[in-house]
Amino acid sequence: MKKVKFKGNPLNLIGIIPCDTAPDFVVVSSDMKEVRLSDYYGKIKVINSFPSLDTPVCDLQLKEFNKIATGLSEDVIVIGVSMDLPFAQKRFCEQNKIEKVSVVSDYKYISFGVNYCLLIKELQLLARSVIIIDKKDRIRYFQLVEELTNQPDYKETLEKLEEVIKSEDNKEEKCKKDTNGSTSFRKTFDIHSDDELTSLLQILSIIKREKGVDFAFEFANHKLIVNISEEKQLESELRDLFERVVY
Repeated sequence: MKKVKFKGNPLNLIGIIPCDTAPDFVVVSSDMKEVRLSDYYGKIKVINSFPSLDTPVCDLQLKEFNKIATGLSEDVIVIGVSMDLPFAQKRFCEQNKIEKVSVVSDYKYISFGVNYCLLIKELQLLARSVIIIDKKDRIRYFQLVEELTNQPDYKETLEKLEEVIKSEDNKEEKCKKDTNGSTSFRKTFDIHSDDELTSLLQILSIIKREKGVDFAFEFANHKLIVNISEEKQLESELRDLFERVVY
């Protein structure tokens, strides 16, 4: 399980470990409208996540990215995402003149946190990270800040962004593809505590909603078994997606 620290104390990250292809997600804007990663297809996305704007480190992080965004071309969009309510985000942006960063909230669906395995299990907040996604929605850079009280590495972020802007490579997704043609699927998850069960069900509910897949549960002897039987639901990446669940 991936971990971060808060003042030296370890915290667990849960969700779905992403592949090279950036998973779509749905968040909420300051005017309460749904926003998706796919809305920005064709642009380079610099996504920075943080626990809460009510902390000085997150405050500074968003201000710094606002400065960075000022010097970028229209082909690059900077997105800030946290669990703060949209009203609080809007108030912060207005008070601090954050005009170059699109600040969105993951409070309603927890979609970004789960799809990028950045949801802090113990706090239900987002870890601090910087992700660069190219115009074809491929993840080109992923910086996870190990200590929540530290700032991201802005210098490295800018260097990687410059590489992405200049690069026109044909890097392909490395996720596994299911080619066995099976029309059924069964996955067993070991459950060691009530917290693990709660976290897993939280992740599975997001998979069900966003992938449009129905599945049945069986729970016995500290094991949760997921069964899928409809062929139309077995998309090529679905089996591998379940293998990348961290709870």
